Amino acid sequence: MAIDGKGVMENYAHTGNLQSRIDIYRYRTPAFDPVDAAVELLPRSGLGLVLDVGAGTGRYTHRLRALHPEAAVVAVDRSPGMLTEVEAPVMTADARSLPYPDDAADAVLAMHMLYHVPDIPKAVAELRRVLKPGGTCLVSTNAARDMGAMSQLWERVAREALGPDGYRFGSAIENFDSDSAPALLRASFDSVEVFRHQGTVAVPEPAPILAFFDSLRTWVSAGDDVFDAILEDAARDLDGHFAEHATFDFPKTTVLYRCK
Repeated sequence: MAIDGKGVMENYAHTGNLQSRIDIYRYRTPAFDPVDAAVELLPRSGLGLVLDVGAGTGRYTHRLRALHPEAAVVAVDRSPGMLTEVEAPVMTADARSLPYPDDAADAVLAMHMLYHVPDIPKAVAELRRVLKPGGTCLVSTNAARDMGAMSQLWERVAREALGPDGYRFGSAIENFDSDSAPALLRASFDSVEVFRHQGTVAVPEPAPILAFFDSLRTWVSAGDDVFDAILEDAARDLDGHFAEHATFDFPKTTVLYRCK
């Protein structure tokens, strides 16, 4: 089942769902902060206008403002609810139609968000349009077929309730993952550098995994009773896992692209 634009907007109407998905990565080894990785790939000085497109909770925006007080770092998101925790300047806008002139920005970020855009080539072309010649566009996504054990757990507990056409874990990310992203980026940018950060997430208890699954609720075409039953089945499965194992492990690879 594909996730439509309405489902995306509902899921990102507030910061809670996204934060639940971010929180699980605190158990990643080696420790990795994608914000640290991103700022290292940007120029250390000379930034004027920076657009953080799909800014979400603003964690990239906040860091860039602290590191580059001379720059105007604008948090841009389609959902106004995601920008409630970000100080101005902020802007509600669609990645496919950014309200900036050509060659306006010294740097543009689109971090873990392009897979949600209905027309990815149009959004990538728009990132290129607003970027100054010689500027830097940073994009991130997940490795293809990442988080295998999480996907397998979801399939075990959700398939019976949702059927073969129900929500498939990670299906949205396939629209822009490490397999599909390079060609989409190279269609608009002359240079695309790839930076991979591999690790393992070892979760010590069921709660973060169940919170992660619960954050997918608005993407599943089922009532709350059905979804609650899926979570109960997941909890039982995890209880059995943790009776024999200290952690629930899955691979996690973040891929960053520096485009010019």
